[in-house]
Amino acid sequence: MLKSLMTVSGLTLLSRVLGLIRDVFINHFLGVGMVSDAWNAAFQFPNLFRRIFGEGAFNAAFVPTYAGKLEDGKDQAFSYASRVILLLSLILAVVFLLSMIFTYPIMKVMNWGWSEEKLMLTTSLARVSMGYLFFVCLLSAFSAVLNSHKKFFAPAFSYAFLNIAFLGGLVGVVPFTGAPERVLVWSLLVAGLIQLLVVLIPAYKLGFKINWKLPKLDNDLKKLGILMLPGLLSAGVQQLNLTVGTWVVSFQEGGRSIIYNADRINQLPLGMIGIAFGVVLLPEITKKIKNNQMLEAKDALQTGVSQALFLTLPAMVGIIVLAEPMMYVLFKSGKFDAAAAQNSGDALMMFALGCPAYVLARVLQPGYFAREDTKTPMKYTFISAGVNVVLCLIAYFLLKDKGKLHIGCAIATSIAGWVNCILLARGLGKLNLLRLKSRFWLKVSKILLACLGMGACLWVCTHYLDLAIHSDSRIYRSLVLFVIISFGTVIFFTCNYFLKAMTITELKKGFKR
Repeated sequence: MLKSLMTVSGLTLLSRVLGLIRDVFINHFLGVGMVSDAWNAAFQFPNLFRRIFGEGAFNAAFVPTYAGKLEDGKDQAFSYASRVILLLSLILAVVFLLSMIFTYPIMKVMNWGWSEEKLMLTTSLARVSMGYLFFVCLLSAFSAVLNSHKKFFAPAFSYAFLNIAFLGGLVGVVPFTGAPERVLVWSLLVAGLIQLLVVLIPAYKLGFKINWKLPKLDNDLKKLGILMLPGLLSAGVQQLNLTVGTWVVSFQEGGRSIIYNADRINQLPLGMIGIAFGVVLLPEITKKIKNNQMLEAKDALQTGVSQALFLTLPAMVGIIVLAEPMMYVLFKSGKFDAAAAQNSGDALMMFALGCPAYVLARVLQPGYFAREDTKTPMKYTFISAGVNVVLCLIAYFLLKDKGKLHIGCAIATSIAGWVNCILLARGLGKLNLLRLKSRFWLKVSKILLACLGMGACLWVCTHYLDLAIHSDSRIYRSLVLFVIISFGTVIFFTCNYFLKAMTITELKKGFKR
């Protein structure tokens, strides 16, 4: 398990670092305003379908059923996967055509506060970018097959090519065209094709081949559909949830870009920790439950919760203290000014409050999916989405005229994340898959104390090094921020050592288990 987690985490980290570099270039060329908002809306549009048809509902239903087929032999599993992927392709083709026809009204609903000029620009970009939804959803399907065979490298590595394609377009093409938003959407399509090839080749080497016969709706596909339905509804509600947040923040010029930039930094812990745990835990827990090894499944889940908190709580505190400095150091350049850095930092601070919750949700959900229970997480998603919608609407009425809608939407997202996390944990407790005893809470208390010590030191550093952090030299301010983060990391592990919250031996032992 340790090797698998390190593989997924390391490659996901590579992708996220490349993503940060990509965002530095994008912010330099676009800044925060009409064009950047239009690009972000067009880019997030295919990702909406990825979350619905790809990584979320599809993986949750497909991986456990595919694991069951593997028990009957590889040929049976490959035949099943072939039928599923062909059917998914047909569904995606229909979605793509409908999206092409109704692009403008979709963009209008998602960005209600925008001007006609801004909507037309967004629509033209989205009509190109939506082609990516076909590639990315099939990428998720082939990745699920490879992950089920414990082949984690290619799926995790494929996401790096998205950012490589973007960087290639920004550095190699934009200087000659002067239209960065157009280059970005076409780079997205190139990236999708490359990403799909990255997972197709190892799947073919594994022995997987597509049977090009039109799939029939047999019992296996019907069962998958029944299992996917709650996930689709859940994902649909989540997207409605996001649409409400987008609708609210669209009434603030540059609001969508501010939220996007803040969320990109906030997603780093989720990418490095949450996704890695989710990808590795689902096949692991599924196998143990299928073999009736309930104690081992319970151990794997509880270990995941402990490890996740140890890694995310310091990330939360660090991001809260360093929110504005990070946005300034990373993105202050060209059209991205100090005011944009301050607003993005404010949103990031609020997002960070929910950082542990986002990761814990990824850790806890496999406990349900491994039992082929997609309905319960769906119910909890509905509740948390309702909380988010209500809070976003409250933020709209309270903050609309103050230019702080980005803060209200970020707070709403964090609170909703914790609601979902608490409901998931309580549900697993009722299933006797998660029992957090006093020893666990003592450990968490010690981790929090270590985090507070680290946070205090970080605050002192930023206070006395404020001029250096906000230097005009990007190299200098980057080095200063790197030193501060390194110092904070040392402080955290020093406090952790003296408090004996969690030792390196415990971490290694937990991962190996």
